[in-house]
Amino acid sequence: MKIRKRKPIGKTTVKYIEQLYMLYSRKLFYIARNYVKDIDLAEDVLQGVFEKALLYPNSILKVPEDEILYFLTAMTKNTALAVIQDEKNNEHESLTYDDGDEGDFVEDPRNNYLQMIDLESLKQKLAAMPDRNRDTLLFRYVYGFKCKEIADLFQISERSVKLRCSDARKQLKKMLEEDGEYFDS
Repeated sequence: MKIRKRKPIGKTTVKYIEQLYMLYSRKLFYIARNYVKDIDLAEDVLQGVFEKALLYPNSILKVPEDEILYFLTAMTKNTALAVIQDEKNNEHESLTYDDGDEGDFVEDPRNNYLQMIDLESLKQKLAAMPDRNRDTLLFRYVYGFKCKEIADLFQISERSVKLRCSDARKQLKKMLEEDGEYFDS
């Protein structure tokens, strides 16, 4: 596969995109926020829109000036929808309480068991798991990384991350069942 090199963009193009940012960033931010319902995600969407504009300047330069707001709005909507889909695909639940305190016990948030799991016992079971499954599970559910982020970190595919998490959860469930600490309610 041949990698295509991009030509550097000129100063006038960068200035034009900066002008667009100055003129329309507030409007585009509010559009993004209406879609993603989160200020931080809306900022990410806005940044993504202008990153794309800088990566593909020829497409934005071809748009007539009277249609540029419509073009940027469409880019913002599409980017926001992609972010929403990404968030949905990479949802995770924390293994800590809402206040951030771990305490001595923690409820399993995945299936909302009424059973409480002893954290020391859980730590021992995690230590007995293969490193790759344990690390993937910890990055996903304890540290809150998304599958894509873990895949980039470990230099594996997202599918591999999901498979490792699934395997690790099954191993953990089996270990808990063997010790009588797991009850399906």
